[in-house]
Amino acid sequence: MKEKFLITLIITSISWQFCTAQINSINEYNRIELNGVRHSVFIKGENALNPVLLILHGGPGFSDFYFWQTHNKELEQRFTVVTYDQRGTGLSYNDTMPPGSITIEQLEDDALSLIHILKERFKKEKIYLVGYSFGSIMGMHLIQKYPSLFQAYIGVGQVTSMYLNEKVSLDYSIQQAKLKKDSVAMAQLQKLRKHYPSRSKNEISDLYLSRKWLRHFHGDFCEGTNVGQLYKNMDSFARQYYKDSLIAKGQAFTMNAMWDEVMQVDLFKTVREVKVPVYFIAGRCDYNTPSTLAYKFFRKLKAPQKQFIWFENSGHYAAFVEPEKFNRIMVQEVLADKGT
Repeated sequence: MKEKFLITLIITSISWQFCTAQINSINEYNRIELNGVRHSVFIKGENALNPVLLILHGGPGFSDFYFWQTHNKELEQRFTVVTYDQRGTGLSYNDTMPPGSITIEQLEDDALSLIHILKERFKKEKIYLVGYSFGSIMGMHLIQKYPSLFQAYIGVGQVTSMYLNEKVSLDYSIQQAKLKKDSVAMAQLQKLRKHYPSRSKNEISDLYLSRKWLRHFHGDFCEGTNVGQLYKNMDSFARQYYKDSLIAKGQAFTMNAMWDEVMQVDLFKTVREVKVPVYFIAGRCDYNTPSTLAYKFFRKLKAPQKQFIWFENSGHYAAFVEPEKFNRIMVQEVLADKGT
């Protein structure tokens, strides 16, 4: 009789926990006004009582909510995951937006406004912050200025100095062109190197030419992986809102509006110390935001706790190419370090 009663208690307990999680689950697409501009914001999680994880996408202007919702869905079991399109990007793009209204500082102010909204809604003192590629510039600035808001920061494809970034990236492609005796690539890249990158004026067309050959020589994906696999089996919820033409329009607009400013970024000079635990995720094949520079920056950066983690089978898209490893690190290391 006692044994039967014990089993009943266990079943009741499990059922209650399951029902509580279901009641607190969240799966939202919102239009939230941040500093006068409506932004598209996704909030997803199995239990809204979980810690909040905000993701700053790359680019500038590269909408990627569909990647996170597809490849990193497992994070929703332990976090309330928030992805959004920054102003001028994807679902947050509109034709009336003046180019001058989009600056790094403005995007950071928008993110800060969203953070305060999330803190209030979910009753959190601190949140977790992921900065991916361009978003890692904003991420480092935010944790430097407002450390009390963040539990930890995770930099994926961490940006350092954009001038050095482009120089190392271009040098890699030239080296590969020599090794493979690719005369067409060599001619274009050598001509490009005469004026790009520049510490003054850089043309978007030069960036795109550099990136074209970088991908050709597996400088953003390791051999055996490619961009096509990132779009496979897209999450059904994300697919409802995925608009390829709008995403492309927003990316072109934002890149043209911001590229001059982005090329002036040098975190080696502006961010030497932070008061937040940091984790850098680096793809071994990443020459888009070269991991060698990220590691050099990591070594110099002062932080209360820091960890650099290599993803051996990835380039610039480590969180999506090796999602199981990324999700495991987020739960077993980042989350566990805070005893959450």
